[in-house]
Amino acid sequence: MAILKTEAILLKSWNFRETSKLLSFYTRDSGKVKMIAKGARSPKSPLKGRLEPLCHLQLVYYHKQTRDLQLLTQAEIINPHLQMYGNFNKSTLGLAVGELLDKGVGGQDAMPALFDLFRDVLDVINQSSGFTEGVVWYFEGRFIDLMGYKPTWDTCLRCSSPLSMKGGFFQAENGGLICHDCGSTYGGLQVSGETLEILFWLQKAQPHEAVQLNPDMGRKAEIRKMFDLYFKTHIEQMRTLKALKLYYEMHRG
Repeated sequence: MAILKTEAILLKSWNFRETSKLLSFYTRDSGKVKMIAKGARSPKSPLKGRLEPLCHLQLVYYHKQTRDLQLLTQAEIINPHLQMYGNFNKSTLGLAVGELLDKGVGGQDAMPALFDLFRDVLDVINQSSGFTEGVVWYFEGRFIDLMGYKPTWDTCLRCSSPLSMKGGFFQAENGGLICHDCGSTYGGLQVSGETLEILFWLQKAQPHEAVQLNPDMGRKAEIRKMFDLYFKTHIEQMRTLKALKLYYEMHRG
């Protein structure tokens, strides 16, 4: 049995027995790890108040290779992301990012770049004002890239011609878009040139810049549908994220 120390972000937790908690973390050094925090709900526990969803922590835990549930012993707060609490937009969007990561990543393989992306995006959602959904789009685009199924955004899958301001047709199952001319034959989800321009811009932007976006409802609908289709196609048993569904219901206009 080894004693390990790592940065982690809490994805979700469950009450266990009278005073304990079961926890799912995304860690920088070991990927997704499930732990038990014995006595964490006791009024005198040193862990009390530190195990909230999306909290960025420094953990110490006992790791045993032969078991799926590790034993958490210490947790120190690095960033509690307090501004998310009580703010509907920030909390639902932060939870949506965590939900996507949780559903899209399996096992305990370390992906430090994904952890850093997750941390940075949560920091921006927590701190920033403006169009915070744009930060989720930023995360989704980078997440696709890191997981190894990045779509072809810039050229037609059929004829290899550059996609223009005419827009194109998105084919999630084929991993990209086809041009306006090919789309009249092969079909797909029609997207505008303005939507493609936003996606191109996000590829070069920093996460804190994504809040500057000001898309109309048409562009929002297209980008939401594109990412939703892509994840449902490439992640097994993926459904619309619960947190995003709630956010969309509150932002229909």
